[in-house]
Amino acid sequence: IDLSAYTSSTEELPYQDDPSQLPPQTKEKMMQVGVVLDDIHQRSGTIIQVDNSVIHSLALQEGIEVMSTSQALEKYDWLADYWWKAVVVDSDKYTAHVELNQGDGYFIRALPGAKTIYPVQACLYLAKKNLAQNVRNIIIAEENSELHIITGCATSINEPGLHLGVSEFYVRKGAKITFTMIHS
Repeated sequence: IDLSAYTSSTEELPYQDDPSQLPPQTKEKMMQVGVVLDDIHQRSGTIIQVDNSVIHSLALQEGIEVMSTSQALEKYDWLADYWWKAVVVDSDKYTAHVELNQGDGYFIRALPGAKTIYPVQACLYLAKKNLAQNVRNIIIAEENSELHIITGCATSINEPGLHLGVSEFYVRKGAKITFTMIHS
């Protein structure tokens, strides 16, 4: 794949307080990959990224954090110590491309002892043709915590586009992560 054929820049999209108000066609595509928007209370948290903009993030359960990686890096100085520790940044041209052209991504964390009642859902949605959606995700399950995550990756286009994602998982002593990713 010729990465230079794709752009990594896109306009910043507005934040959506209520993701159930997204267009019906968009919601249907997201539902096909396990992302529920009409009743987000069936989830412990939700984060939605369209192209390279996080347009919604919300944690609904105490002890669970859900936010964009850029927001998490601003909030937590210690998070820089996790950045590119589980994945080697130059392991291939796609991983390096994500680092050099980073958009955003999601940060999901269970605090010590927290256990998700419902899964946390993350949606990575590609809407712009010829875009390389560069995603960096960090998932942390602190000691004796339990995280269940559903990530749905979908697109609204029938044109060329790239979805390049790098995720790092950190599982502390006694913790558990169940991670399901559905692509369409």
